[in-house]
Amino acid sequence: MSAPGMNFAELHRLHLALHEVQEQLTRGPRQVKAREQLVATAEAEVAARREQLKTQRMSSDRKSLDLKTNEAKIADLRGKLNAASSNREFDIIKGQIEADTVANSVLQDEILELFDAIDGTQTEIKDAEQKVVKAKDELKRFADQFAADSAGLTTRVAEVSEQIKQRESGLTGDLLERYRRLVDAHGAEAMAPCEAGICGNCRVQVTPQNKVRLNSGLVIVCSACGRMLYKPPE
Repeated sequence: MSAPGMNFAELHRLHLALHEVQEQLTRGPRQVKAREQLVATAEAEVAARREQLKTQRMSSDRKSLDLKTNEAKIADLRGKLNAASSNREFDIIKGQIEADTVANSVLQDEILELFDAIDGTQTEIKDAEQKVVKAKDELKRFADQFAADSAGLTTRVAEVSEQIKQRESGLTGDLLERYRRLVDAHGAEAMAPCEAGICGNCRVQVTPQNKVRLNSGLVIVCSACGRMLYKPPE
């Protein structure tokens, strides 16, 4: 297959440049979406911590109410203890007072633990809220930067595409058809340099005959991977 190798070297360079710019254009929205997901995750964390705080406060309020109820019950039992009409009744009431006192002690410990947990959750909420702010700031910074860069990138795509079109104008016949087919299938990877007789894509050694063709400035097709091979310019 004959064609000036230098032409393909430049074509390959342009295709690689086009691929890189197109990657930047497609990568930008993906990175914006990833940052949006980080914001959503951070906001979900805040919501979860707030729900946890709500549950802890409800539990604390319920236990505090139980404590007050038991304290009122103990006060009532103490009044009945003084009015007990028999030793048996006195012992029963005294046992109830002791049981409720123990229960109140347990409630007090649980309430104190909940107070500590509430303080910890409130701190976690503040930390989570700061993460939301940071994630939103990073999202805005990146989105603004991509918006500013995208116009230039789009212009660059048009410029490189036009340069490729101009270079392609020298290709005709079977060579052009094969080139088109490979570019459609592999994009910038359709071509590869061949140095020291080794395919730059699959690393397979070309035949001595093809090596001679490459050295004479012609383009060949790799028998292993089907890429168009050219000798890089000195």
